[in-house]
Amino acid sequence: MRDAGFAPLAEIVAVRVAQARRKMKLSEDEARAVCEALLAELPNMPEARRMVALMPKASIELVRSVRERGVPRDEAERMATFLLDTRTALQMDNTAAFDENCSHVVGREWSDIDYRDEGMQWEKQRNIYVPKGVLHFKDVANLRQFFRVESQAPYFQKVYGVKGKAL
Repeated sequence: MRDAGFAPLAEIVAVRVAQARRKMKLSEDEARAVCEALLAELPNMPEARRMVALMPKASIELVRSVRERGVPRDEAERMATFLLDTRTALQMDNTAAFDENCSHVVGREWSDIDYRDEGMQWEKQRNIYVPKGVLHFKDVANLRQFFRVESQAPYFQKVYGVKGKAL
C-alpha cells in the first residue's frame, strides 16, 4: 500500500488491526483483503481516490462496499462525489469526526453497521430511520436522505462544527 502511494490508508488499516476496541477492528486476514481491494479498485475509482486525502477512513469503507457488500462501482463513485460535496457544503470545523462517522455507515445495510460498544442495536436504528426514508447506506439517494434528517439534529451542528448547509 505504501509503495503504491497509499501510506495514509495503510496506516489506518494497521491501526484498525492493532486497536483494542472491537468497533471497526480488523483481523490480519481482513486487513490483507482490504489492502488488496484498495489496490485493485482505487485505480478505477477517481472519485474514491479523491476522497483519500479528505476522507480516508470513509474511502476505505467505500471501496470495501464495492468488493464486499455488492455496491456497484459507479454508485460508489456517485457516493464519493456526494460525500465530498457534502463535506464542502457543510463547512465543518471537525472534518475528522465526519470522516470517522461516515466510515461506519457508508456502503452498508443496517445489519452491517458495527454498533459494538455503543449500546445501540442496528434493528432499533433501522426502525427509527426507515420511516424517515433511510432504507440503507448503499446509494446516493439514501445517503442524501440520511443527511437531510441528521443535519437537523442538534448534535450534528455541535459535533461537526457546521457553518454551511447540507445538500
